[in-house]
Amino acid sequence: MKIGEILFGSDRLTAKQERIRELLMYPFAGIFTALANFVSFVIMDLILSEAIDISLFGFNYDLSLVIKQFVSWVVTIITAYITNSIFVFRNKSGHIRKLFKFAAGRLSTFLVIEVALFSFMVWFCENVLNISQDFLIFSLFGFKCTSLYIIKVLNNIVLIVMNFVVSKWLVFRIVAKDNPKKEAYDV
Repeated sequence: MKIGEILFGSDRLTAKQERIRELLMYPFAGIFTALANFVSFVIMDLILSEAIDISLFGFNYDLSLVIKQFVSWVVTIITAYITNSIFVFRNKSGHIRKLFKFAAGRLSTFLVIEVALFSFMVWFCENVLNISQDFLIFSLFGFKCTSLYIIKVLNNIVLIVMNFVVSKWLVFRIVAKDNPKKEAYDV
């Protein structure tokens, strides 16, 4: 395979080569998307620095964390759809329908991974490990990496894996016309 075929795919690739190309490209698209997610989260953290404390089901919670997560999720949806559509799954048709399916899949991973798991990880660090989300891990060129940012990175690793599964099997997969049980790709 040539570099251009790896980046953008080719009709010359066999189904096996296409799967390998997808597996090579997804981590790069995922890293770029995770970077957009992380940077937008940090920007929102700097903008919305005051806690918005609420009590829900007997738990005290900082609503600003959900707001930060939601804004970074919107940025991530846009970034991820574009990179997955162009570089990974080579989507050439049905953009509106696939965008809605993509957003629905990402909404599910947002609720389960970015809100529930992230909230649990923050709660676990603060209440079980006694590590505040503002605990300074390291400082580099003026950027202060706190335990909250480490949690965000760990959360993104789980998120990348789950989003690949959702994108691959629910959004960018099409069924071959001659055999409905056989998987085909938009190539």
